[in-house]
Amino acid sequence: MMKRWSLVLGSILGLLVLSACGRVGVDTVSVEMGRADFIADDLLFDVRTGPDGRSFEGCRFTRGWARTGADGKWAVGRSAEVELLAAPRAHRLWIECRPSHQLDGPQIVTVVADGEIAGEFRPEPRGFKWYQVELAQSKAAGTRHIEFLFSQVRPVQRIAGGKDTRPLAVMVRRFALTRGPKKPKKRDWSPPVVRTPEGLRVRKSGRLYLNFRSGEGVEGIEVFLRSGLHTGNSIPVTLMHPESKSKLAEGVFDSCLEGSQTVNLDAGGLEGGFQLVISVRSGGLVFERIEARIRRGSPGTPSKERRQRGMTGARPDIVVIVLDATRADHAGSTYGYSRETMPIIDQLADDAMVFSRVFAQAPYTTCSVPTMFTGLSWGVHGVVEGRDRLPDGEETLAESLQAAGYQTLGITATPNNSERLGMAQGFDEFVQLWEGADWRTSIDPMFAVKRLQARLEQGLDEKPLFLMLHLVPPHAPYTPPGSFRLWSDPEYNGPCDGTNGYLKTIRGHQETVSPADLNELIGLYDGNLRHSDAAVGRILEALESAGRLDRAVVVVTSDHGEAFFEHGHLDHNTTVYDEMLRVPLIVLLPDFLQAQLVDSSRLISLEDLTPTLLGLAGLLSPSRSTGVNFVTGPRRTEILHRTATGAGVFGFRSDPWKLMTSRDGRLDRLYDLEADPKETTNVIFEHPGLVSWLADRWDRAEDSLPPPMDVVEVSTTDDEKAMLRELGYIDS
Repeated sequence: MMKRWSLVLGSILGLLVLSACGRVGVDTVSVEMGRADFIADDLLFDVRTGPDGRSFEGCRFTRGWARTGADGKWAVGRSAEVELLAAPRAHRLWIECRPSHQLDGPQIVTVVADGEIAGEFRPEPRGFKWYQVELAQSKAAGTRHIEFLFSQVRPVQRIAGGKDTRPLAVMVRRFALTRGPKKPKKRDWSPPVVRTPEGLRVRKSGRLYLNFRSGEGVEGIEVFLRSGLHTGNSIPVTLMHPESKSKLAEGVFDSCLEGSQTVNLDAGGLEGGFQLVISVRSGGLVFERIEARIRRGSPGTPSKERRQRGMTGARPDIVVIVLDATRADHAGSTYGYSRETMPIIDQLADDAMVFSRVFAQAPYTTCSVPTMFTGLSWGVHGVVEGRDRLPDGEETLAESLQAAGYQTLGITATPNNSERLGMAQGFDEFVQLWEGADWRTSIDPMFAVKRLQARLEQGLDEKPLFLMLHLVPPHAPYTPPGSFRLWSDPEYNGPCDGTNGYLKTIRGHQETVSPADLNELIGLYDGNLRHSDAAVGRILEALESAGRLDRAVVVVTSDHGEAFFEHGHLDHNTTVYDEMLRVPLIVLLPDFLQAQLVDSSRLISLEDLTPTLLGLAGLLSPSRSTGVNFVTGPRRTEILHRTATGAGVFGFRSDPWKLMTSRDGRLDRLYDLEADPKETTNVIFEHPGLVSWLADRWDRAEDSLPPPMDVVEVSTTDDEKAMLRELGYIDS
């Protein structure tokens, strides 16, 4: 299995990084090792063992399984599937399992490997035992798709009573996929790599992945290894850059020689980091240390600028319009959609900066809005649940602008962006539309327009203005007024009415949704988009009438996207696939504040919004900001993602890759977003070295975040509970 060891060699292995004596133009540099991973040639997977951090263990439960319990994992239904990472010639599948109780006859398990029947076995009714099925051999490493077909199932309620109707087949405790004919023994389950005073001792055959980071140009590397078994095998040592899939250099270690040996690798001025891959043939290898040589005077990799100066000159008004749950690929012709869902915003975009690769860090409002309006990653601001309040010590965009002399006005239609959650910090006025109005009125975007118009008619100060408007549609319920139901089928007579009551019945039950139902649902969502677009038009008209539009930076964006079963899920909250994360971002600048040429395809996180707007106002970002000014700042290279706490899935994006965990925390999915933008083909078992490298970058990205402040839990008011109920967040 592939396990994780995060080692800092300086403290664990006594690393000394030295330049060769008398070498001209070469200096000393400290190279820190981050994550170390090992993939054994014989896959051993204990279902009962929890993940060690974000471990990658070569086994994925893809369909037909219950959650893991103390004794293992139940297969539920007549079939269940797993994917296994197989080494070359690993073809003996071992399963330790027992059948469900009180079956009507013997349990027969048929094993289908890569679409072909490989064999069958009959688990005995008492206790866990090992069973073996021989698969067709493969000379190459790769994924083996295994399906188990069960002759018998037994509903839980017929075994133990109660209301649980799940049909149980067998409980699995351990898997193994080996090359040899012998059943795995107890000692085989010991850790394949251990720390010793000499270094990392590798006990089994497989591949060891070691990840290093350096801000200097590395000219050469000496790898110090020692053999403990003296098998006479030649052990390849490869210098890699995994993201480019480039093999930079390769050397060989002769395991028949005694004592410490060095393998010299030419790095050619490599900057940023590298990976060593050591292919161990029979165990007994000890990795001691590395020594790296760098160019003298190498400029290295510049550190990220945390505090960015903005443009100089007159300070503009700043208007941010958040259209809740707007997915980018439905945001009108500007984003390539075939339906005219946002004609007014399309017109605005003609004169604006339009960014195509903008992503929420989290697919839900409670977490995403604090990220947008503090410039902080969710790992810093800590607001991840509906009762979490942004700490008063965190500085919001409104507070920064207020301190710089701005008049600040917020209007919100959702309790997930509210004073209760700390989002009113820095606002002179913060209007919560559900206060004093029924829920239907309060989520109508035209009601927000009326409240804004009334406030503008009262007159504003001569100060520059910061205006934040958060509109609920397109968010569910998908019940636009009749004039905006442009894509509903008049002949449709099915159950879909777009209400949260209907959405509740189909959430988690995709099989009940017909193509006609889904078309109607999407048509109603698009009608919501058109409705919110009309409201944006009214907002722009109101600002123009008040004489504030020509001097304003206008931002139209969203807090997260929306899903329609692309990956089996509806609406948002639950996945880190792009239909829930990718949002539009349109930024219109006033004539007096024209930006430099900006790459509209650069990677942007919503945490970048605050530092960018502060920069456009000529202000510094708060020192704790983790965002990047996407107009004048360095290019972003990665984004941390998470779902709502109930789903428990996390992700790491680094072009063109996205790495995800499963709900239990194991590294589970990898997508090549360039080749597979719809994220349909999981390639995690095809690139184990890349997985190790990205996981190391993920660790470092999290470690570099400022420490979080303490989040305070707050209660929900009765009015907010009523609103959240109507928005589909709570049942009662």
